[in-house]
Amino acid sequence: MKVLAIESTCDETAAAVVESFGGGVRVLKSVVASSVEMHEKYGGIVPEVAAREQIKSIVPVITEALGKEKVDAVAVSYGPGLMGSLLVGVETAKVLAWAWKKPLLKVNHMAAHVLTNWIVDDETTLRQSYAGQRVPVLPAVGLVVSGGHTDLILMRSLTDWEWIGGTRDDAAGEAFDKAARLLGLPYPGGPEVDKAASKVTDEEFEKYKNLFKLPRPLIHDPRLDMSFSGIKAAIARMVEGEKDLTEKKINIIAREFSEAVTEVLVKKTMLAVEKFAPKSVVLAGGVAANKKLREALRIEVEKAGIMFFVPELKYCGDNAAMVGAAAILRPEESTFDLKPEPSLQTV
Repeated sequence: MKVLAIESTCDETAAAVVESFGGGVRVLKSVVASSVEMHEKYGGIVPEVAAREQIKSIVPVITEALGKEKVDAVAVSYGPGLMGSLLVGVETAKVLAWAWKKPLLKVNHMAAHVLTNWIVDDETTLRQSYAGQRVPVLPAVGLVVSGGHTDLILMRSLTDWEWIGGTRDDAAGEAFDKAARLLGLPYPGGPEVDKAASKVTDEEFEKYKNLFKLPRPLIHDPRLDMSFSGIKAAIARMVEGEKDLTEKKINIIAREFSEAVTEVLVKKTMLAVEKFAPKSVVLAGGVAANKKLREALRIEVEKAGIMFFVPELKYCGDNAAMVGAAAILRPEESTFDLKPEPSLQTV
């Protein structure tokens, strides 16, 4: 099956054409138009601005992605996300499906992030390091980490998912954005914190880390609950107490923050591994692009003798290829009265 997929849940406008291939999904074309530069001056996403830009971009993006391809269905992410942005994608998909007389497939945006791990590219990826196994083996534990979500999911099959843990308050991605603002780093916060942290050598970090120590909330709690609001509050107090916040200090605090969040995420994921004994662990969501998290989780998962899967960096952020993957792997056909659901849950 070949699918045209549309993604417009936040500030990206994306379209892709994908097809089923070798137990996974192959991307034929993926186009992403981002308005991130426009949001930089506001220090975050302005929903009205995002939706207006998506109205301008949606047709050119789809046209470029589609080319001369003939598709069997149209897929769209209908939530969670910003209402105005969701409307752009959902209404466009409905019109195209109706005009072409093709099935309309609705996709949960967060589930799509997880299923990005089933995209099979020709490039050498981490997925190819397991005796030729290029897609996850189920059951699997999934860690979904983004600006709005931090969830642990047990995937018994491609359609049988159970939420098993997650944050009680702020998402890890939101904490990254808040930490970046407090440290005076540009938007988007996650990549900037990662960049600042990478400037600190291991020797420097060992020397100064105790001067900028941050909490690891609930890290010793045997449950799979997480919390990141306390780390944000600790950084705020730390910044307020520093009269001379030099670039070096900012970088060290960024490294400590990244270490603290990563330790919590890895600890809770490994607790889930101990409890549910999965065959694979999959990492997904925008924060999956964080170098520290990718490497630390890989080390612990492989140490436990389990396969670890993480998307290519280009598929960690919002994109339509993941929407197409979800549509093919767990198709959910919709009627033409499909409505956006901004607060849709991952499972």
